[in-house]
Amino acid sequence: MFSVLFEVQPKPEKWDEYLGSAKMLRPELEQIDGFVDNIRYKSMQRKGWILSLSNWRDEKAVVRWRTTQNHHLVQQMGRDDILETYHLRVGEIFADNQLPAGLKLLNQRNDETEIGEGTMITIITATRPSGHPSNITACSQFLGLDIYSGDALVDWDLCDAVLTPGDMCLQLVWKDCGAVKYFEDGERMLLPETHRIRHVRVIRDYTMLDRREAPQYYPAVSRAADPHQH
Repeated sequence: MFSVLFEVQPKPEKWDEYLGSAKMLRPELEQIDGFVDNIRYKSMQRKGWILSLSNWRDEKAVVRWRTTQNHHLVQQMGRDDILETYHLRVGEIFADNQLPAGLKLLNQRNDETEIGEGTMITIITATRPSGHPSNITACSQFLGLDIYSGDALVDWDLCDAVLTPGDMCLQLVWKDCGAVKYFEDGERMLLPETHRIRHVRVIRDYTMLDRREAPQYYPAVSRAADPHQH
């Protein structure tokens, strides 16, 4: 299985237009052979950022979606008008404690990003219990952030689902596979079984400003040339 972690920052005045474009594409997305699911989350610590987390049976399914005409047109519109910036990571899921029925984890790719700051991502999702505090500290601890304190944790973000608030997502970006193994061998055991834990090997990592690992050509946006970049 593959995951696509697409983090976007719509321009403030284009927020509704971004969500409308995503809603328009949804019926076509669901018809793609190999599409599994897609959930959008709002970042709780980076104002104005959205994580679109999609999962796929294999890399071929990702390619099918990328090459559809409407998706390409919306991509172009996003780059030209709707988005301030974005960060996209594509990776292979190599561990999942709640694998959907009928799907398998197959080792299809062994390569890793060569430019990304982190090569592994742990995705932890769970529903916040009713009455549980909704602040960043309480929610991040509920999902396990306070469990790990090593310096191999490159970055993290905590998000809340756009359509179903209370469905939380924590991303832990690791320097390498050794950090993931440490997490698996010890700290992960402290998390409730209700938490879904996935580990992703990042294959491609690129942004609007740096497209060295992007699978198709678009000119990289220059910060100096674009007043919206910051």
